[in-house]
Amino acid sequence: MGIFTEIRNEALVRELERELNTDVLLFGFDGFIYFGNIQGIEDCRIALLSPAIKAETRDVQILSPGGELVRVDFLRVDLWQIVAKGTAIVDDPIAYSNGPGSAPVIPQRTVTEERQESHHLIRQLCRMIGDNVVITTLGGFLFEGTLGDIDDELAILKVDDIFGPATSSSISGSDVRSVIVNLEALTSVSSSTCC
Repeated sequence: MGIFTEIRNEALVRELERELNTDVLLFGFDGFIYFGNIQGIEDCRIALLSPAIKAETRDVQILSPGGELVRVDFLRVDLWQIVAKGTAIVDDPIAYSNGPGSAPVIPQRTVTEERQESHHLIRQLCRMIGDNVVITTLGGFLFEGTLGDIDDELAILKVDDIFGPATSSSISGSDVRSVIVNLEALTSVSSSTCC
């Protein structure tokens, strides 16, 4: 079995099918972040993204794991490799993510064994509903916020901060209000210290 088959989450794809004509932030297993307006889903696998309504540019934005921002007219994304999605976009969340303060590129480990999600971690997370949590996923993403619910291997969080690989700055909860994390890609769970 391939890694995409291992981390695909059909509940997440169904969630995205309900997000048509909405700005979304998609976090890929490979460390890339995609920001655009979801126009459709092909074959229950490929998302079609056009420029986001809240974007500061007239392009779909792709933030690489190294912090480079690439802009394209239109984008197709394989949803089987998505580890999380950000919704309730208030402001362009990645327009300034690659500015000063970006860290050097950190090499990604390759997956050599078949990966299975950790049901033990998911059970621990189920006990933390309503708490401030920190969740990390494949791709090097860290999601911090209040855990609202867990359903169909998806965790719903009210966002405080989102950190991507190789960056020292975060995407703020004032730009992206909620995130849905694919628990098939879960790597760690912890309680968050609240200010």
